[in-house]
Amino acid sequence: MPPSRSSSPTRAHPLERHQRQRERGHPTLSVLAGPPGAALAFWRSWLDTHARPLALVSEGAPSVGVRQWLTALDRIHPLATLAADFLGAAAGMRPGELPTRLEARTEHERDVILQALWPTLPPGDAATACQLLLRSAQVVHKSGGPVDALLAEWPTEPLRALGAMHALVPQSQAPALLLSGAGDARWLADAARFADRAFNTVPSLVMALQALPAEVDAYLGLPGGSRAQTYVREGLLPLEAPSAEQLQRRLESLGLPKAIQTLDGPLARLAEEGVPDEVLVHYGEAARYLEAASHGSENVDRARSSAERFLYELLEAMPATRGLFELNARAGFRFGGREIEVDFLSRRLRVAIEVDGYHHFRDEVAYRRDRRKDLTLQRHGYWVVRILANDVVARLEEIRDTLREVVSLRREGLEGSPSHREDGDAGA
Repeated sequence: MPPSRSSSPTRAHPLERHQRQRERGHPTLSVLAGPPGAALAFWRSWLDTHARPLALVSEGAPSVGVRQWLTALDRIHPLATLAADFLGAAAGMRPGELPTRLEARTEHERDVILQALWPTLPPGDAATACQLLLRSAQVVHKSGGPVDALLAEWPTEPLRALGAMHALVPQSQAPALLLSGAGDARWLADAARFADRAFNTVPSLVMALQALPAEVDAYLGLPGGSRAQTYVREGLLPLEAPSAEQLQRRLESLGLPKAIQTLDGPLARLAEEGVPDEVLVHYGEAARYLEAASHGSENVDRARSSAERFLYELLEAMPATRGLFELNARAGFRFGGREIEVDFLSRRLRVAIEVDGYHHFRDEVAYRRDRRKDLTLQRHGYWVVRILANDVVARLEEIRDTLREVVSLRREGLEGSPSHREDGDAGA
């Protein structure tokens, strides 16, 4: 029986079975056949029960997953600290002892300590990664950071960098990778081949792949019977899509207003794409508050805040935008005598999103101030996107498509340079 999208404990059982296979030494790719939002929510619900971090790839070549995996690992366990602990363990030290000894040392003192310990490292890529990460900060900085330094060490074989760092971290704490596709058969084929190569390097790697059922069927129907196809076939987990009747009952159970329960509206589209129930609830609240504000029976600022909260939850539920934006974040530079604050800020992509109530355009002073704020953000390299609060509900699909396009363009512009892009066939 395909897994249900309910929140019951049985929901995670198929993924537990996959994990037991990995622990027995059998490489396993979890193939989540369903909408992107449903796949992300399903995968996250299982990861959360194990406190395992997520590395997500939603655009670009699947091999970008190596960078995302290393970046996710660095966020929870600084790579240099992992390297120091690995070296310390090889030398018979207690966990945390060598990182502590290296703190506040001069470069010469660090070098003396490390030179004495290098011979204790077992040969292999893990030793290479340790030595690279524990060199002086200036050496690593030249390549842009520890992740870039590792990828530069193996420029045509990025999976070796992943394998090296996977050996340095306890398996239960290693990030889990989710490849969420571009919606075509070619991407799925590339992703399956990438998984095959990744398992050659790290058989126990925790990895899932999201694709629509029709794409999976088309891929499995291709001639050849490759090992990558076998991984997809053996790891297939169909995600249930609700019928129109089930969807109607679901919306009613959430207590959403009858006025927005039309199955042909954007709310129905959200549910069919698999966004979690909490996103639907926030949509209902935003619609309710915005409708009341238009009749003067609700505070305008409260209505705008409800629209912001819904939009944030939606961005977090979509693989293409998850983890990119902070809500009501300070940008780190000043405007009008105080630090500038933005409704949605992506430091990584240099994108600022502002949600405006209608009063922003009826008050000349506020309008001029917003234009000066935009200019300040642009001077610091940010793209500025302004959205009407009412449009978050009334023109949801247009807003969502616009934000996806902006994110895609910024990723291509900022992360598409050779130093940030691994070839789709690298490491084959």
